[in-house]
Amino acid sequence: MADTAGQPKRSRLATSTGLALLLAGGATLLYDRLLPQVHYDEAPIPSADWSAMESRGAFPVTALTRYILHQGDQVSVPLTVADYRDGRNQDQRVTLYPPEAGNTAARLRHDLWRAAGEAIVRHTDDNALFLAWWDDAQRIRFLSGRDTWLDRPAAAAFPNGAERSLWEKVAGGFAAVPDPSRRLARWLGMDADTALAEMKAQLPADRPVYMLVCLDDLARLGEIEALAGVRLPFEAARFPGGDMHGQIAAVQQWARQDVDQASYLVQQISGAGVRAWRITTPQGRDTLLARLLPFSTSLARPLPQAQAVYQSGWGSYLTIYALNFGEGKM
Repeated sequence: MADTAGQPKRSRLATSTGLALLLAGGATLLYDRLLPQVHYDEAPIPSADWSAMESRGAFPVTALTRYILHQGDQVSVPLTVADYRDGRNQDQRVTLYPPEAGNTAARLRHDLWRAAGEAIVRHTDDNALFLAWWDDAQRIRFLSGRDTWLDRPAAAAFPNGAERSLWEKVAGGFAAVPDPSRRLARWLGMDADTALAEMKAQLPADRPVYMLVCLDDLARLGEIEALAGVRLPFEAARFPGGDMHGQIAAVQQWARQDVDQASYLVQQISGAGVRAWRITTPQGRDTLLARLLPFSTSLARPLPQAQAVYQSGWGSYLTIYALNFGEGKM
């Protein structure tokens, strides 16, 4: 938070791939593992500016803080973090996407998340339980008031101490009990059928259970790998230019390298070409994370245990699944 003089604090951290991809979500797409050092500023947002910045959620906001993440001299990306008290009168934090003028990516994320929150409120019961990665889970809870299986990250997800300090601050602290994060990370990296069988055995049978996945979850691969203890065979690349057909052909050729079947996911970025992900092993195509995200090999292989009940636009940016071992449908 700001110091007593009201000036932004500044800290430095060595970026990991996950942080680089998060930066890429709001600005230039950079996927190299060796990246310039990142630093960030933070400062409180005056209450007079709140109405133009916050997404209206299920709980009143008590403070807004702006973090500006800088990568070298070229990339500067804002994070807007809201403090609020939930229905149990507990302090919570959530990263929001304000509809900022001139920031197309932030506006799209704002609109898509707000629509998803409204759909959750309309079509799920109060006792619904949502599984999602911690930052998605925080938005679900703030926007809809629904319970989430986890809502804070595990400290072990961030081996780099400076990055750990940043996310501890942004998330409102680390989970006191990290086991749910570890189990979710493990499930996402497992064979989908095996993972869903374990989930059925371990999740409550008396509540409707939903799972939300988002394309931005791919920016959290480093966290998932650190907690699951595995390296997932996912790779990313940027394809610049304005010819979508040519870009798709290039992505398909790239995705076929060294594998028997191309498995890829493409998202168009306004003014910056497309970003693409590929899966480099057959086993990777069968992981729960791959099967739930809109990879080319997953679209024709829906999981019978996970029914897609809501999907946003913008390249299927986020999807909500009803898990069959819970009751209730959206």
